[in-house]
Amino acid sequence: MPNFASNLESVISQRVSSALQQLLETKHLYQSVEIVEKEFDETVNHILGGYKRELFRGEPGSQDSAAILKRRTEKLSQERDRLLCSDWFFYTESNPPPGAPPIGSVELPPIPLPSVRVSCGSKQCKGSIQPHNSGFIGWRYGVLSFDVQQNGSLMQVFSFPYQCQNCKEEPLVFLVKRENLKLTLVGRSQFPEVSVPDFIPKEQRKFYRNAVVVSQANFGLAAAMYLRTLIEQHFYQVIPSSEIEAIKKRGSPRGDELAELYAKTLPKGFPSDFPSLRKAYDDLSEVLHRGKEDDEASKKFVGIKADIDKHFDALRVFNSILAK
Repeated sequence: MPNFASNLESVISQRVSSALQQLLETKHLYQSVEIVEKEFDETVNHILGGYKRELFRGEPGSQDSAAILKRRTEKLSQERDRLLCSDWFFYTESNPPPGAPPIGSVELPPIPLPSVRVSCGSKQCKGSIQPHNSGFIGWRYGVLSFDVQQNGSLMQVFSFPYQCQNCKEEPLVFLVKRENLKLTLVGRSQFPEVSVPDFIPKEQRKFYRNAVVVSQANFGLAAAMYLRTLIEQHFYQVIPSSEIEAIKKRGSPRGDELAELYAKTLPKGFPSDFPSLRKAYDDLSEVLHRGKEDDEASKKFVGIKADIDKHFDALRVFNSILAK
């Protein structure tokens, strides 16, 4: 009989490894990837196809063959479920597994941690994307994990060490939480460097950076607040102080008042079809007034940030042309 368990072990292990690589390379704090059981249907059907050819080659249509195939189908499904629901173990390049799992084990064999390409915050790499291998020089221990089984649900929290292959400096440690087939990035020892475009005014770059950071952690309202603060502070920086003071005598300046005064500071001939900061300010205010942390808020944040980028980049290009 074919060794279907080893086939399933290999496919599931590869899928777990690719899901982990996707999580570490493309997701931010508290974002997740999820493995779906149906992803293994093709493998299961392929194995069953081999069984059918083997069984019916000798006695096509035999009732015994049909019964055997049914038992093997059930056993295969049970094996898949056991492997997916078992504890998962990982090992690094510098800490290979001690040996093969015992015969009859219902757990996945130890899975090698995939290499990943992520940002490195060392002085040498300066936030650039670099290849990171699992483990690090001098690492002598296995991957640490905290395992809990509660109400039929499996939870594991892993500590995955990596080291940049460019600078080989301080190791980067990821904290990953597994809830059944869902993997969530819940921590990292070095926060990824946030690249702020040069055309963003220097005085407001801290607000831009903070907006990106909290948006990556799925705090859409906080991200919108930081971007709106960026626009407000830029208004105050550019608008002549005498005009600001004149408004303050009547009360606190409103966003639309500041936006009108800011529009007057733009260079003559600045194209009106470029995204305006007034619209961006209004759109951000709408997100805040709506008061919901959801996909709609996240999508709006991405679009508004892109408009702000276009505005400042166009302003930079336009000013450089005028300076010639």
